[in-house]
Amino acid sequence: MSQFSTNEAVSLEKQVETVLNPATKFELIDEVYELQRCAGWIKANDFQKVCLQFPDHLLQDSSEVALRLGKQVGRTVYILADTAYESCCIDYVAAGHINADAIIHFGPVCFSKTSANIPYLNIYEKDELDLGALEQCLVPLNEKIVILLDTSFIHLTDKIVAKFPDHTIKTINSDNLTIENDTVVFIGGRNHHRKLPNLKFSHKPKTLYYFNDKAPSLINYTLDEKVLRRRYFLVEKIKDSNTVGIVIGTLGVSNYLKAIERLKKLLTLHSKKYYLVSVGKPTVAKLANFPEIDIYVVVTCALNEIYDSRDYYKPIVTIYDVEMALNPAPEGLEFTYDYNDVITRPLNDVTSDPNDVSLLTGRIRGTSTIQGAELVSKEAGTVALNTNHGAGFLANRTWKGLERDVGGDEVKMASEGRRGIAQSYNDETSG
Repeated sequence: MSQFSTNEAVSLEKQVETVLNPATKFELIDEVYELQRCAGWIKANDFQKVCLQFPDHLLQDSSEVALRLGKQVGRTVYILADTAYESCCIDYVAAGHINADAIIHFGPVCFSKTSANIPYLNIYEKDELDLGALEQCLVPLNEKIVILLDTSFIHLTDKIVAKFPDHTIKTINSDNLTIENDTVVFIGGRNHHRKLPNLKFSHKPKTLYYFNDKAPSLINYTLDEKVLRRRYFLVEKIKDSNTVGIVIGTLGVSNYLKAIERLKKLLTLHSKKYYLVSVGKPTVAKLANFPEIDIYVVVTCALNEIYDSRDYYKPIVTIYDVEMALNPAPEGLEFTYDYNDVITRPLNDVTSDPNDVSLLTGRIRGTSTIQGAELVSKEAGTVALNTNHGAGFLANRTWKGLERDVGGDEVKMASEGRRGIAQSYNDETSG
């Protein structure tokens, strides 16, 4: 069977290339991770079980941080091996496995309000910034501006204030961040491509610039027309859909249950069938298991990059898109990735429009009268499957999964099977 197999030496000798972020220098770990502050916080609150949450790119430092912090507080601290959803959200679900008293979160955060009351402490990354290059880039503006610092540059606040006394310095973690009608220069770190549209749409600055510290330059960020055009396309897809998948993309952001219940109510009002999908962290492979679903709406935090992905077989939409398609009241409906900004709006009465034509298919949209039922009465004593939804879709598939042919196969006693490995069983002859 050698012609059907690969020499085992190929696998044993194969060199696997890995790309890792360089670990923090040994002598800088206490400073970068603020271990003295962490230890003081734990002791002051007398926490007994503390979990440390790291994003993937900081996992190399996790064991050393845990060992040093454990020695300082005189008790064991735990490392969260994997986050249930996004690493930017406080993962109280994983911490609950050991009934943790508190969580220390390292790295980028989305500042979503947690749905649990577990205490947590944010320790931000500490990136370097060329203040001289920033000063040169600000010269052409010739006006008073707001310099907005991302979390990884907050540790430089005092230096930046001293360097630019004529400008206003603000940090992105401010409780009441107000930059409306201001000229803003955003000094962004990781995930800046997601934070920029959030800042532009939610806070409405007059002009928003992004300082690129990799190749020092000032970039005028304008509304991405592609993003807006895609939103309009997705609104039409939602209107055309019959079956919607509500994907649970977070358990840690506040009001996620309210958001799910609102989606259910809104979809039911429009006679659309919905399925609640809980598969942990959504991936292309997981969601590909449900081909009967026309479109997915993901309930997750505002920094989740799933909305930008084009790898999924079916469109991924935000709760804003669903509101725009099915509850398009003009008041309080402005684009946002944060579902907490839209779930408090009133639900409007559904009005049937016989002249409602899809802009994608050119067909008149029909209104379903089945109200999401899987089985429909056909005649006395019989039922018919609703072929628009899951049960009917499954009935029309040629393969429906593993099936037991109860009563169809002869019952036999257990017998010994084949011996060996798939490459070469004992009863096979080599030739």
